[in-house]
Amino acid sequence: MGAGYGSGSRSALGSGAGAGSGAGADGPAPGPRSGPSPVSPRAADGPSDTVVRALLVPVPDSGPSAPAPVLPARPDAPRPTVRAAEVPVAVQGGTPCPACGTANSPGRHFCRLCATPLVERPATVAEGPYAGQRPRLAKDRGRLIARAVATAAVVALVVGGIIGGPPAARAVQDHFADRAPVHPAAWRASHAAAKQGAAMAGDGYSNTWWGTGYAGDSAGQYLEALFGEPTDLLAVLITPGSGKNTTRADGQAAPRTFDLVVTDSAGETHVSQHRINDGGTQKIELRVRDAVSVRLVVRTAWRADPSRQVAVAELEFFGRSFS
Repeated sequence: MGAGYGSGSRSALGSGAGAGSGAGADGPAPGPRSGPSPVSPRAADGPSDTVVRALLVPVPDSGPSAPAPVLPARPDAPRPTVRAAEVPVAVQGGTPCPACGTANSPGRHFCRLCATPLVERPATVAEGPYAGQRPRLAKDRGRLIARAVATAAVVALVVGGIIGGPPAARAVQDHFADRAPVHPAAWRASHAAAKQGAAMAGDGYSNTWWGTGYAGDSAGQYLEALFGEPTDLLAVLITPGSGKNTTRADGQAAPRTFDLVVTDSAGETHVSQHRINDGGTQKIELRVRDAVSVRLVVRTAWRADPSRQVAVAELEFFGRSFS
């Protein structure tokens, strides 16, 4: 069976070959066989990508491919050197930090690790304007109150002078008037010690003095100053004792309480009682218009004893200045 199949095949092939050769020599070649021809899958889908690129962009002749250009390299940025944190050395008996607990040596004010203050400071509450608020102008309330009181006092004096008439107006004038010393024309006293006359109290020296000449408090003895013309008196300065800088142990007795009797040009007397300290120049307000004399009458004395007499070192008067 196998041999028959082989001979048949060879005969068919031989006949076919002879037909083919005869056709090529004597007649036209047979036409294509009727029937479907095999088609590649890519031809069925369409033209290949290479053909499409060749139509759109000219492709140079294929040759040895040139190496692609290499861009210069960008150097990497140097990385910072990381150092390990130093381990703080333990301090024996140090003050612990309230923030991190690190022990600090005595005497430090700030933590050596986190710089937190180690000394407690009083908390200060700062008051300030909040965002969008306009800060207020700083004002001294004490100064404003003092100015208000002074203004009210001046207004009261002026209104009182207008309403109260001439006496009140004169009081306002005396309060604001400039003062000048007034020198008496003469001096006299009820009694005086030897070489300690009444004029010694008005000679302008504090180391000379008038003495009553009597031991004890010399109650009722007086010293009087006379003016050459009527004077508007505003104040009196008195330096009691036998000197301004004399010690109490060595000096004479000094007036403690006394009366000031002022006589004006109309013959009217103005009496006022006063009390002063033991030693030192002291001021007494005394406002009398048209005064012609001032008498100091002793009532009691400081350090009065049988070995001392009451003395007045200086008696000065001040009146209105008309300059």
